[in-house]
Amino acid sequence: MSELSVIIPVKNGMPYLPRTISSTLRAMPRDAELLVMDDGSTDGTAGYLSSVRDKRLKVFRNDESVGVANAATALLGHAEGKFVARMDGDDICLPWRFAAQRRSLGDADLLFSGALFVNGQGKPFPPTFQPGISPAAMPIHLLMTNVLMNPTMYGRRTVLEGLGGYQKTPTEDYDLWLRAAASGARMKRMAYVPTIVYRRHATQLSQARAWATENGDTILSASFRALASQQLGFQGSASTILYNRPMAGQPYPEDPDITDFAHLVLEAAGRLGEKDRKGVEDRLRSMYRL
Repeated sequence: MSELSVIIPVKNGMPYLPRTISSTLRAMPRDAELLVMDDGSTDGTAGYLSSVRDKRLKVFRNDESVGVANAATALLGHAEGKFVARMDGDDICLPWRFAAQRRSLGDADLLFSGALFVNGQGKPFPPTFQPGISPAAMPIHLLMTNVLMNPTMYGRRTVLEGLGGYQKTPTEDYDLWLRAAASGARMKRMAYVPTIVYRRHATQLSQARAWATENGDTILSASFRALASQQLGFQGSASTILYNRPMAGQPYPEDPDITDFAHLVLEAAGRLGEKDRKGVEDRLRSMYRL
């Protein structure tokens, strides 16, 4: 049995996929497995994957696309490793990723990191290095915004399986983290050490999503509502909080639910240790201008 299963759902991954696969294989332990779901690609993805000669690579294919959430969850069902890591088909795995994450996991269930960023041509953006977030503070941070990068995830397979994997929603990663936090999973973000190079380009799926606008995502709203009620005692509208978060340079949205939510977060921060409290308060004040 493999110690680690790395899963990559991909659709029309060329020309970036070869760099993703080669960098991931180089960083993986020898006893790990790399599971790739070709989700109905119509470009050269299938041909490229069939040309890779590495026994750790296992390729699955959907003749018709089922979407990234279903494809990733299907791969989770094929995984044999004690631990599971995610990659996207257009990112680059840094050489130290899996060794650093295995050391850093500790008693956490799910671990994340920051990233370096490049554009579609590989030109780097100025680096930013994010501070860590502890398991105690993570649920509160997640209620303010999605602070976790899906392709940096490294965690225990049993925890992900217990959650049922990703749900079919435009925000499948954020929804999963909210549900994980509500289930009691211990989640943390590594401080300052990036583990991937994240590629920003016009054709990637995340660039096409309406993350900050009302889209009728009842699945995400339900997951947010459950965690907000559990952690804060918040009983207001989940959609109001999700889709009316204050934006830089925009008027502050006036709504009693938003005011109530912000003050409940502030109260929750006061129950944390000093370092965690400061991190939550800094994020809250930058967003809600309290």
